[in-house]
Amino acid sequence: MIEVRDLTFSYPSLRSRPKPVFAGLNLSIPRGRYVALMGPNGSGKTTLGKIIKGLLSPSSGQVFIDGQALKPGEISPQVGYVFSHPENQIVSSVVEEDVAFGLENMGMEPSIMALRVGESLRLVEMEQFRHHAPHLLSGGQQQKVVLAGILAMESEVLVLDEPTSMLDLKEREEILKLLQKVQGRERKTILHITHSFEEAWRAQDVIYLNQGRVSFYGSVEDFFSQDRLPDSPWGELPPLFRLIRGLRNLGHPIPSGVQSLEELKKFLLQS
Repeated sequence: MIEVRDLTFSYPSLRSRPKPVFAGLNLSIPRGRYVALMGPNGSGKTTLGKIIKGLLSPSSGQVFIDGQALKPGEISPQVGYVFSHPENQIVSSVVEEDVAFGLENMGMEPSIMALRVGESLRLVEMEQFRHHAPHLLSGGQQQKVVLAGILAMESEVLVLDEPTSMLDLKEREEILKLLQKVQGRERKTILHITHSFEEAWRAQDVIYLNQGRVSFYGSVEDFFSQDRLPDSPWGELPPLFRLIRGLRNLGHPIPSGVQSLEELKKFLLQS
């Protein structure tokens, strides 16, 4: 679904010779996968997400979305991009109008547009807020409105740039569960940029960038089976993941769906 070939990118510099963020990066993400994109600050996570959307154009190389090459300066209509600050993406004073904004720009017939807006708001569980003012909603609710607008446009790919970083724990959990639902029910390809191990744990695969290169790309299970992260300053994995692995080694059949301490407690009490 997403293919990056021989990608090179540098930010312009007035003082010195530009240092490449990427130099010959190659990457392929199959359709319908939920992928966590991780790495230390400066590793190129957000830059890669913006290049896949078309918000940045590579110095050389090519990006393909569903087999179609992105042209220089082209913003892909198949890729929906979610920033960490939802208020920066909300443009209307009424929720349903904001969700419909992209469809209106496409010149969609009003009856079809109304159906899509309703379906998208139901999917993100925000239908009861359709006549509300977005700026009066919480951060998590605003993020759901942004997601509804992208889903209404039937984007095949979602690039999420730390979408929960501004949310409290409760709303963060709601967004993470919503993303899993969207990926499972709608079969969207999701690239979730995150610093959080707990969020990466919800994905199917992990891509770990370091210094502009892929130092790990594989399943979540393989990623968290390591004692140390590849090329990482973070050192050992967090205690929860080491605990789960240790219990599995002792013969406890803890399923992959256990992704928090509360879920682990519930499983152990029931087994």
